[in-house]
Order: sequence, then C-alpha cells, then structure tokens
Amino acid sequence: MFSKLFLTLPLVVLLLSGCAKYPSYSNNSLPSKEIRGLDKPVEESRKEASPHQESVLLRKDSSFSSEMTRPNFFILHPSSQVWKMYDDFFLLRKMIIEDLPHFVPETEYDIPVVLNSKVQRFINYFQTTGRGFFSNWLSRSGRYLPMMKRILEEKGLPADLVYLAMIESGFNVRAKSNKGAVGPWQFIKSTALRYGLRVDSWVDERMDPEKSTVAAANYLSDLYNMFQSWELAAAGYNAGEERVLEAIERYKVADFWEISEYALPRETRDYVPKLMAALIIAKNPEKYGFYGIDYQEPRSFERVKVPPQKSLKDIARVIGLNYRVLRDLNPSLIRGATPPYGDYEIKVPVGYAGVVASRYIELSKLPKFTIARGTIKYRVKPGDSLSEIASRYRVSVSSIKRANGLRGSLIRVGQVLKIPAGTSGRTTRRAISYRVRKGDTLWDIASRYDVSVSDIKRWNRLKSSKLIAGDELTIYPK
Repeated sequence: MFSKLFLTLPLVVLLLSGCAKYPSYSNNSLPSKEIRGLDKPVEESRKEASPHQESVLLRKDSSFSSEMTRPNFFILHPSSQVWKMYDDFFLLRKMIIEDLPHFVPETEYDIPVVLNSKVQRFINYFQTTGRGFFSNWLSRSGRYLPMMKRILEEKGLPADLVYLAMIESGFNVRAKSNKGAVGPWQFIKSTALRYGLRVDSWVDERMDPEKSTVAAANYLSDLYNMFQSWELAAAGYNAGEERVLEAIERYKVADFWEISEYALPRETRDYVPKLMAALIIAKNPEKYGFYGIDYQEPRSFERVKVPPQKSLKDIARVIGLNYRVLRDLNPSLIRGATPPYGDYEIKVPVGYAGVVASRYIELSKLPKFTIARGTIKYRVKPGDSLSEIASRYRVSVSSIKRANGLRGSLIRVGQVLKIPAGTSGRTTRRAISYRVRKGDTLWDIASRYDVSVSDIKRWNRLKSSKLIAGDELTIYPK
C-alpha cells in the first residue's frame, strides 16, 4: 500500500490540494458525543479494560470520511485503483494528523494502555533523563507491589492501578508535595479524611502503606463508577473529580484523549500518558534497558498494641529491636511516638508481638513522650523575613515576636533572634552536609535521612526540586 503512495508523487500533490476540504476542530468545536450512562459497577471494569477494545484505529464518532473529501480530480477520473489509492492515503493522513492510532503494546494489562506519541515521550524520558529515579522507583516497588496489588484485587479493582502510586510518589511512603499531598498515594488532607484516614499532630495515616492503599482503592472505585473510564478516573485522581466532570459537561465527550488538550491542566494532560509509560516499562524493564534492578523485599510484620504516648526509641530498646526497623515499619507515627489517645496498634517484625505482650507492663511504665521546648539563636541574613524564618523553623511569627519583644515585623541583617524550638523543628538535630550525586532526587535523599522534601527545600532555600550533581545540601536527619 505504502509503496504505491510514495511512488505516486503527482497523486500526493493532488491529494494535498484537497486538504482544504478536510474539517478541523478548534478548541471550542470538539465533535459532539453522548456521555455514556454512569450505572456500570466497577466489577465490570476488567471485562471492558482490554486495550484491544479501548484502542481503535479511527475515532468512532468522526463526522467525516474519505467520501466527503475526495478532490474534484477523482470525480472526473473515477478509476477504482485511483479511488483505492486515495482512500489509503486518506487513512494514512488521518493517522498522522490526529496522532492515531493508539498502538497497543504486546504485554497484557488490565487497564487500558496505548502507545502513542505522548506515552512514548515519557518512555524516552524514563530511559534517559529520568533513568536514575525510575530505577529507584522500580527498586522500591518490590517492597510494596504485592501488598498493594492484593488490596486492589480484594476491592475488585485492576491490579495495574498500583502504578498510580509509582508516578505519584515513586513508592516513597514519606513523600510530601509542595501542595500538601502526602504518602505513597499522595492524598491531600481533605480527601484523606473523606476516605477514613487519620491525620492529626501525632498520626498521619497517609504514610501508612496498607491503610492509604485501602483509601486509594475506595477513591478509585468511586471515580470509576463516576466516569466509567480508567483514563478519566486517573485524571480525576490527579486533578479532582470536579475538574474532570466540568470538562465532560463543557465538551459533551467522555474521552480523556479528546478533552485533555482543551479542558485539563498540563499536569493532568501528562498524568495518564506518564502512568501508561511507567506501567509499560515496569512490566518489562529489561526490554527498556533496566537491567539488574535490586528489588527491595516485602516486609513481614505483626500488629500489636502498645501503651499511649511512648517513644518508639524507648519501645525498641525494651523489646530489643533496632529503632530504625521499628520506625520504618511505622512511618505514620510522625512524632516517633504513639499518640496519647489510648493503646495504639503498631507494626513489629514477625516474632516480636509476643515480646511486646510479655513486656507490656514494663512498656507502660516508660516515661511519657513530651515535646521538647527551648530556644536557639539565629543571626538574620540578607533577604530574611520573619515569615520565612518562622516557616524554616516551623514556628509562628507571633512566637518569634514574643520571644524577642518585637512589636513589628521589621528585622535587620546581623540581628540575633531567639527562636522557640520544638521536636518537629530542625533545631534538635545535628546538621550534616550532603553532596548531590548523579541520579539523586530530593525524594531519594529525603527518604534516606527520614525527612521530607519540603524540609530539604526549606533548609537549603530551594525554589524547585531540580538538583545538580556536586551541589552541597544541608540536612538535619532525625
């Protein structure tokens, strides 16, 4: 077919002369399409998720065809061979202009996956510029994939949705965004509370891998029941369901690829292609050049209740367990201590639940965990403001004013301020210097030292997350 097209150059010229009749769509003239009924249960999603069904060569609702756009030349010369060649060229041109078809990769998936130019762009990115942190994502995935897939399947959801957590956080349970999203599934506080997660000054269950996955599964189930499309459900997870519903209502079409260019923010337009690219590589990493990945092992643990308001360091000491192991099993305990509201269930390595039970009385006699208070001295630097200093040390502007007898917000370079300190600030920790290595990301460094990305950015006055190999970072590890 193609040899005929490219060898017949005069014909190509004539075809292009007929392009003026080819209809185009502006931002305000998307083809009309009825929104499907929203009454299908999520359990049917597996049957409908076949990429061979979802990925089509041409859009079914196209309101034009080659019959409508044949140049006048062919009306005067109705040769069947010429008609066929024109129709073939029309098909090729349609494919190029509309960035279709969405070619389906060979691997099987249980959510729709296509391979178009947008998806390929992210595959290329993960293979090159993003290779370092994608390798880290793959490594961390080994620890959480089995558990997360099991929870998704128990909820009747496609297991491949687990890769949402990969592009959200790289499977970093302590990941924090500059928009306030936290944990492997990057819940904002309002959504976390809506789906039953505890978020307070002692506990943030957005960082609990199991509990946050249950919440994410429930949220994704609701999104699918709302949109009847996993692409739109993923878009809703990123942008919020209201934003996607508004786009559907405005353009009267329930198709991610159509509305994404016109009605969704840039981050969301990239979100679904990024998810598909991550899924394609993660399911066949060696095919895409990711060899020798050291996958972390899943962690086995037991749950056991311990007394309230006890330091994890003290608990670890009493039961003979390494503190870092206990802390890493319980990332949702953001103060490194159990909360004050009654006995609290923590995770311990297999075999330690009995030890905890046998030493419960000893644990109950441990001193209560309290928030240390005090002050440190800070010398004002050029460009400093009270609000910036307060944010850096996690205290209020009013507390700094009170500690220094300030009536206004005016401070001068060289002035020494007393800063009230607490356990959540950086002031109770010793600073270290870290030299950025090739492939490092803020996520990786934050996870390594048990701090947040926002902490590192605040301590080093970073405006973006971009790092350059050789840079020196100041870190206050816990």
